[in-house]
Amino acid sequence: MTIRGRLSLWYSLVVFVALVTAGTLVLFLQARLGLARVDAELADAAATVAGVLRNELQEGQDLSTAVRDMVSELVLAGEGFAVISPAGTVVDASAIDGVQLPDRVLVAAAATPATMDAGPARIRIRAVTAAARASDVRVVTWKALGPLEIERRTLGRALLIGIPIAVCVSILGGLTIGRRALRPLTVMAGQAGAIRSSDLDARLSVTDVSDELGMVGLAFNGLLERLAAARRQQRTFMADASHQLRTPVSVIRTTAQVMLSRAPRSEHDYRDALDVVARQAERLTKLVNDMFTLAMADAQARPLQLASFYLDEMITEVAAEVAVLAAAKHVALDAAAVIETPCVGDEFLLRQLLANLLENAIRHTPPHGTVTVNLTRSSSGILVSVADTGPGITAADTERVFERFVRLGSPGTDAGGGLGLPIARWIAEAHGGHLVLADTGPAGSRFEVRLPLPRGLSA
Repeated sequence: MTIRGRLSLWYSLVVFVALVTAGTLVLFLQARLGLARVDAELADAAATVAGVLRNELQEGQDLSTAVRDMVSELVLAGEGFAVISPAGTVVDASAIDGVQLPDRVLVAAAATPATMDAGPARIRIRAVTAAARASDVRVVTWKALGPLEIERRTLGRALLIGIPIAVCVSILGGLTIGRRALRPLTVMAGQAGAIRSSDLDARLSVTDVSDELGMVGLAFNGLLERLAAARRQQRTFMADASHQLRTPVSVIRTTAQVMLSRAPRSEHDYRDALDVVARQAERLTKLVNDMFTLAMADAQARPLQLASFYLDEMITEVAAEVAVLAAAKHVALDAAAVIETPCVGDEFLLRQLLANLLENAIRHTPPHGTVTVNLTRSSSGILVSVADTGPGITAADTERVFERFVRLGSPGTDAGGGLGLPIARWIAEAHGGHLVLADTGPAGSRFEVRLPLPRGLSA
């Protein structure tokens, strides 16, 4: 069943329950109010009978004669009456439509109004005490409930006919209202179905952003925007990756073609060519490994292998590994100012993070410069900083350095593949920390890695 059908069904069910409940209450109130009206009429009739009887008695007649004269002359509007003597006998009684109540019923009447069966009809009866000379008599008034019951049955039939008609009208109204209310959703569904995978800028048209359907449209457009951004990022990644891979492949191919173009070649020529091929193959291997790491990070398919280790020892070991690169560029590497710091994390990834930062710092530090590693610990966490004495980074590139395949080196220099810092930032964030460019200028740059303290470890 469609949403419109379900809404109409539920709307009609609610209307039906509401009408049945209201109809039941109306019937109940009609019965109570009808009886109250009858009781008031009986009280008025009793007061009238008592007043006429009092007038008759004041003319000097005895009780029996006064009651007979009253019964023969007094006509009430639909009420019957009787007079009960102080001895408890019926002096005389009137009839309604030829119906005369038995004496036992009249004598048994009480001051509280009561409903009872009297032959073919139901009546409402009550008795009141009236003063008659030296003694009191009881005046009994009664009224047939036939008109009230006819009124109740008529109201019941009206409800029995009106409720189904109202439910049918509510179903039609619900279908109409549902169609009009859900028309924007139908339009958006058609627009969503018409969006092609190649159309990254297609969005749903949202006419009213204040209602629920408008909010759904905005949320869907937000999803399309995120998917388009991911698709554009994927295309950019593929284009940049192709560009990065093309250079070493071209160098390897060109070197091989040159070496095979003519013979003979000396051993020295072959060694030089193989050295070029080996360096480019090493560059390709690192680039492919970095791309694989980022792909695993994007797919969240690289869970952390948590272990306990000492971060200061890891920094010392990584610094010793990259010291060869620093020596080759005549750059001093200072990693002595570290304190003993227990850490819980993925040691392999944290080693890669520190190695990327150190290699990046050494690559951008001129000869006879210095790269410094510091490790501090405070109540807010662990801080690892890597500072260099390079030329610094321009203000426009302070965030671009963390984008993939962004290389800030001069043309013709070995500026790396542009993936080291993005990988380092991902590793820091995967450990609940972050990596930022804390300071940069003509005197150099400083990158800071903040990691949370292990549980139970204080500053």
